[in-house]
Amino acid sequence: MRATLPKSVGLGGDGDEIVAIDDVERTFGVTLNKADAARWLTAGDVFVSLCKALPADMRNDDLWPHFAEVLTSQTGVDPKVIEKDSPLLSQSRLWVQVADGLATVWIAAAVGMLALIGCSLL
Repeated sequence: MRATLPKSVGLGGDGDEIVAIDDVERTFGVTLNKADAARWLTAGDVFVSLCKALPADMRNDDLWPHFAEVLTSQTGVDPKVIEKDSPLLSQSRLWVQVADGLATVWIAAAVGMLALIGCSLL
């Protein structure tokens, strides 16, 4: 039984996962089946889709380390610590919370500006 969770790939769910998948497709010269995307929760899930898209002669022992390196290029996570059961999204989700907080600030600022403009027109 595993004592700790595997290291996350570190994607934030803020669009960087799209860039990471594009990087994988571009690097390996394939198009992944986007119908599988809803089931991509771990690095291994994406790896399975990559293996399906690659010709058999390109599936070798060096494939996983190269894939992990490409997948983590957007996050700075050490690709050597990524395992097939590593979650794609950051476990802390800090960046998502920061983005949500900034969105709230911008919305409040926009409402405030609209209120000021509305008052000045009266």
